[in-house]
Amino acid sequence: FYRLANVVMAPNPELLELVQRVSGRPGFLMRRGVDTVLFDPAKRTHSSPTLRIGCVGRLSVEKNIHFLSSIERHLLAHGITDFKICIIGDGAERDKLAQDLQHAEFTGVLRGEALSRAYADLDLFVFPSKTDTFGNVVLEALASGVPAVVTASGGPKFIVSDRETGFVAPDDDAFLARTLALASDAGLRRK
Repeated sequence: FYRLANVVMAPNPELLELVQRVSGRPGFLMRRGVDTVLFDPAKRTHSSPTLRIGCVGRLSVEKNIHFLSSIERHLLAHGITDFKICIIGDGAERDKLAQDLQHAEFTGVLRGEALSRAYADLDLFVFPSKTDTFGNVVLEALASGVPAVVTASGGPKFIVSDRETGFVAPDDDAFLARTLALASDAGLRRK
């Protein structure tokens, strides 16, 4: 299929190399961006001491969304109890997540100003997907001034500058450790 095109485009360098190799066609990165007027830290209205951990997207198995349960258990096991996991989006796994998570807050799908305020009101963004080829939601979180923890699989690892704008976790244990580090340290989150 990809050999039919004169050129190929892909959203991250890893996928671009694969598509070029398989197709034998020249390729280009398909760069993306976000509206930095809409997604802006100045939209923050949240002032409660409750830590707000966010995840945005389709609530489906392939997004590794059930890893949020592991994050919740890990935080509770380390004495962090005043937090909300703010889940923005909807999908087939919503009911299961609602059963599994004690600290969840479900907003459903948000758009426009409501979405930008929801991002800005987060303290930390987690994106446990291992299959996304890009991850626009990670760009939106970072543009909103929110540090992100992502996996080392897929496209989001090319968006987060490890230890500068968040963390790229090489495995599940590291993901939990990096999330705990950010959850425990407001100074690290601000940095």
